[in-house]
Amino acid sequence: MRNKWIGMRWLMFAVLAWNAPAFAAKAAPTAAGAQQYLAAMAQQVTTKVFFVDGSGRVNYVTGRYTGQVRTIKGRAFGKQKESVTTLPEQVVEKKVSDIHASVLEAIDAYGRPTACATRITEVAAPPYDETKSDAGNDTRAFSFTLTYKDEQWKYEPLTKFTTPAQVIDWSNVRVVRVSPAAVTVVSNGQAFAQVELAYFANDPDAADQIEYAMKFLALSCNANAAKGF
Repeated sequence: MRNKWIGMRWLMFAVLAWNAPAFAAKAAPTAAGAQQYLAAMAQQVTTKVFFVDGSGRVNYVTGRYTGQVRTIKGRAFGKQKESVTTLPEQVVEKKVSDIHASVLEAIDAYGRPTACATRITEVAAPPYDETKSDAGNDTRAFSFTLTYKDEQWKYEPLTKFTTPAQVIDWSNVRVVRVSPAAVTVVSNGQAFAQVELAYFANDPDAADQIEYAMKFLALSCNANAAKGF
């Protein structure tokens, strides 16, 4: 009885959210309607993406470290002497901890419309390149040394996670309720071993709606796959 009640609430919400009379006329939800609902909710609640590579690293990027040190030396009487030292370049790596899904589309990896795939078309994250500057001053009675150190860590752009296209294949997913207000769908990735799309809803009722839409998609798309569609 609870599942039926959740389903009706989700159906009514979808009708109100998209103002789609044709959808309202249907006796039951559709995979296309569930796709529309999940795409709409991605704009209303926090939706994070976790890209897991073959080594189990999550949202992993590599980059390059560069830097230089500028030194100015002088004496109380005499000319100053300036030198610049380039620091050795290094390969660096890090985890981007906060990647959000900003655009979800019901299309497959080739751009073809389908209700059984969700492409993570665009993602966003706070800036994760880093810069650091330090200054030192060693002043003595008759001499001084000023040191200026500048360092940069520049990493791969976010397009690493969307090119090639990363798609949730609803015919082969796991839907996990990770907390009362959070739901995650786990799928095999294209360039990644696994992709997780997590919705952090405002309350358990909203999470119920999201979970129902996800499970409806998984069941209907799995059934279509079994029939060879």
